[in-house]
Amino acid sequence: MFKKAIIALATIAALGATSMSSANAINLGSARDAAKVHRRTSVAPIAFSLYCLDHIEECSKSSKTQVAYTSKIRGLLASVNRSVNRSIRPLNERRDVWSLNPGFGDCDDYVMTKRSHLIRAGVPSGALRVAVVRTPRGEGHAILLVKTSAGEFVLDNLRKTIVKRNQTGYRFLRVASADPSRWTAN
Repeated sequence: MFKKAIIALATIAALGATSMSSANAINLGSARDAAKVHRRTSVAPIAFSLYCLDHIEECSKSSKTQVAYTSKIRGLLASVNRSVNRSIRPLNERRDVWSLNPGFGDCDDYVMTKRSHLIRAGVPSGALRVAVVRTPRGEGHAILLVKTSAGEFVLDNLRKTIVKRNQTGYRFLRVASADPSRWTAN
């Protein structure tokens, strides 16, 4: 726990983020200025980095960056999206902690749980990209992108069905790469 606190403090200091705030409906744990710094430096969100300290096996770099889009993959994505959406009850967290398999949680908890289920089902981690977006209402939100041979598909706790990235209506702010510690601004 002490190691996590030191890493978090060092990351915050390195980013120059002096204040944190929550989005309107969903806590992503970063102020507007911190988001600008993140975009410039392509650094993963702090809460994601802390998650990776506890789940190193899920946060390693992957050489396989997409998966073939087959009926089996389509069914797996729909099944995982549906089952995780049903298993977690929505809760706007006071502290931004990205968790795996919680009973209650916000968007990032849904994302990490879906990502974990897909990795365990054999989907390469490099094809699974966490994305930080703005909804059409301007709220901060996290989703899971799955890179396939047919394009990028979105698993989202605000939707019952899987849609392509360009069908979400979201403004993409940052997206993880095949190396989850490296993020790019969009």
